[in-house]
Amino acid sequence: MEISVAQLSQIVVPFVVTIVATLLFSCYMLLDPAVWLARFMQLTDMSLNFRIFVLVLGCGYFLLAWVAEKHLLPRLAKLLGLAKEKLGKFPKQRKTYKLIQAKMCF
Repeated sequence: MEISVAQLSQIVVPFVVTIVATLLFSCYMLLDPAVWLARFMQLTDMSLNFRIFVLVLGCGYFLLAWVAEKHLLPRLAKLLGLAKEKLGKFPKQRKTYKLIQAKMCF
């Protein structure tokens, strides 16, 4: 089953727009919220240095999560799969739908 670009964009675009809108609103509330919004949300006053520190921590977390997802976690999953295969009684078995899909393609 192949997903077309149009189907993929229908799934991904709303998610990305939501994430970007949330990020922008969070940055607005962190850096310079309106007085009425700060009062309504009961935000405490913070120095500019601390606000920037919190923003840098958030960016650092995002960078760490991205690096882990792209480089570290796939290797860890492969190592765990190999360990499970060596320590387990049964060899690793492919999913049935993947086997059927591979037979249909060839």
